[in-house]
Amino acid sequence: MRIALINPPQKNLGPNKWVPLGLTYIAAILEKNGHNIKIIDMNAKNMSLVDLDNYLNGDFDVIGVTGMITQYSSVLSIIATSKMKCPKAKVILGGPLATTLFAELLENSLADFVVLGEGEKSISSLIESIESGSKIVDIKGIAYRDNGQIIVTKPVEPISNLDTLPFPARHLLDMQCYIQDHFKNLGLKIEGYNHIRSTNLISSRGCPYNCTFCFKDMWGFRWRGRSAKNIVDEMSQLNELYGINGFFFNDDTFVLDRERIFELAAILKERELNFIWYCNGRINLMDEDLLKAMYGAGCRCICYGIESGNQRILDSLNKGIKISDIRKVVAFTKNAGIKITGYFMIGMPGETNETIQDTISLARELDLDFYGFSITTPLPGTRIYLDAVDRGLIKGGIQSLKEWDFDVNINLTKSCTDEDLTNFKYYIFREFTLKKLYGKYFFLNPLFIKQVVLATLSARNIDETKSLFHKGYKILKH
Repeated sequence: MRIALINPPQKNLGPNKWVPLGLTYIAAILEKNGHNIKIIDMNAKNMSLVDLDNYLNGDFDVIGVTGMITQYSSVLSIIATSKMKCPKAKVILGGPLATTLFAELLENSLADFVVLGEGEKSISSLIESIESGSKIVDIKGIAYRDNGQIIVTKPVEPISNLDTLPFPARHLLDMQCYIQDHFKNLGLKIEGYNHIRSTNLISSRGCPYNCTFCFKDMWGFRWRGRSAKNIVDEMSQLNELYGINGFFFNDDTFVLDRERIFELAAILKERELNFIWYCNGRINLMDEDLLKAMYGAGCRCICYGIESGNQRILDSLNKGIKISDIRKVVAFTKNAGIKITGYFMIGMPGETNETIQDTISLARELDLDFYGFSITTPLPGTRIYLDAVDRGLIKGGIQSLKEWDFDVNINLTKSCTDEDLTNFKYYIFREFTLKKLYGKYFFLNPLFIKQVVLATLSARNIDETKSLFHKGYKILKH
């Protein structure tokens, strides 16, 4: 069958471009099954709906659309355009947005099916059923309309052995859009590596931890990791095909299996592969021996979700970490020679002006290499979201969620006003973004400026254009 897979645009304006791994895994499975696949990455290509309209034609039998929660309106527009240009095509939705709000999407769009959660097994069965005209009632992990009712089938079993999956179908993309020095774009100067060509990959799925703000509906709580050999084989392939020597692991909990890390280090050393990489760590899983092994294997930056500098707030988030451990692990990581990205949130339930000051003080004390701060926005499908609904802060359903902004979407606190949170964000932006070395790499980076121009040109309507100018104005102002 002729199948188009669409990645919607994002308006985060960052200079880095990332391979849409979810779509490329789906594409690899469907291509292996003999189908003709096209990937349309509207984000990487800065495509507008007009561009999509010009690209699509009646030749596609199936159109698949992924999306995150913040891309709700974009996904609706893409569905409408797809149905108009390819009226006979079946439209299948997948990804975090569709998994969480499948009923609302089926009720408010012309989408035919939704694949829920991990999609490789379900999409293969669904496409086979569409092609043969057989019944779909026995297909696991999907939702669809039937005589005005929404039917949800039994959940699909998670893929236990991720090594059985083919590598993502990157050959269906213009890979030059995604190969950059992502380290430099974050202001991270890596000694000994003058020319870095990097991209993203993923080595595991699932996370056993229960943080209140984290979305788990896609891959669940059971952690599943690819083998060290399988990971290195993909890294080697990317190096041979595209000259890539830098890798960003998108795993939520890359370091959960410490023995896998030691084996990864051993294989990279045995094959004499001089790669560098970036991954997400977790404070309670790190120690000096692990960090030394990671550095020896090429790890040059670790991202820690620190979230707050106040222990009461951390406990309320179910982070399972202590402030004292944050300080200790950050020191261990620096001593190992690894740079550190830290992510923080302000405006959590129970937050006060004083607890936000604790977070700012800790961030200042840690002296990290890159900071990410956000005003907490509860995403549908998370526990913090359900609590906000119970408290009457949210009515439920899709909210006006913005991907990147200085403003408050939803105030979860009792002690802080919207103005308080916004002013804190301004102050944090000045101290930890603009005044840090990476500020010039991010906001004066030609890739960023180009992205701003192209994103503005691809805006769907006057409101989007105003929003982009609003963000640019605030950067210049501060």
